Amino acid sequence: MAAIAGIAPAMAGQEKHTGAYHCRSAPGETRLPAETIRQTLEGLGYRVDRIRMDDGCYEARAVNDSGIPIEVRYHPVTGELVRARLRS
Repeated sequence: MAAIAGIAPAMAGQEKHTGAYHCRSAPGETRLPAETIRQTLEGLGYRVDRIRMDDGCYEARAVNDSGIPIEVRYHPVTGELVRARLRS
């Protein structure tokens, strides 16, 4: 969970792509609970609209206190930020 603490969704204006299947996990790996992703985003000042699995990643939609909407994707095992972008 230490990897989650350093995630910075404030980078939402930049997009980070590491491949469509970057979120695939090996058999037997344990996924982080979605609640961990929610708590991380809320701790950074975001209101989370939803979290779901998409292409093996956790995909979260959230809005900051200024009303700026973002979409972020996290690796389900490591909590690594895979992609962050502004939502329109």
